[in-house]
Amino acid sequence: MGRDDQSDERLLAATRRDPAAFGPVYERHAPAVLAYLRSRTRSTEQALDLTAEVFAAALQSAHRYRAGEAPVRAWLFGIANHKLIDSQRRARTADAALQRLGISELAFSEDELTSVERRLSAEADGALALRLVGDLPETQRAAVLARVVDERGYDELAERFATSEENVRARVHRGLRRVGLRMAALREERMR
Repeated sequence: MGRDDQSDERLLAATRRDPAAFGPVYERHAPAVLAYLRSRTRSTEQALDLTAEVFAAALQSAHRYRAGEAPVRAWLFGIANHKLIDSQRRARTADAALQRLGISELAFSEDELTSVERRLSAEADGALALRLVGDLPETQRAAVLARVVDERGYDELAERFATSEENVRARVHRGLRRVGLRMAALREERMR
């Protein structure tokens, strides 16, 4: 039986030994989680960020999932709700700080967001994404891992890296964009 034929529960259990087993779980549920977060946030950019955070957290905590307690999708939506609440809390704090400092928020074009959303929906291999993050330049890798995996706020990261929040956002954006482009290139190579 191939991975695509295995249950979510089996795949999460296998993730302990083989992180690539998480790929089909991501592929099955990322579109629903993204759609849910998009409907709640009304922002494609924020929904993309939160979806990445949800699946990074799910991959990290796959060993804690208990089969039979709730379906995997319900477990993922629980994580999504926690990430959404945390994000709203961080946004209020960040907005207040930006206003005090007179700094405008870094904006992404609709073309960039559409491109990333398309790649996110199409790409399911979470383990590959983690490997590609490891290949990023040090400043981008540190920013992406601290933001997505460690769930640190941009204000905290700016202090940690001794730079501006805007610079940290740019590092995270560039890193995620580079990973997305590399994943798209690898997907094209597989199709040849």
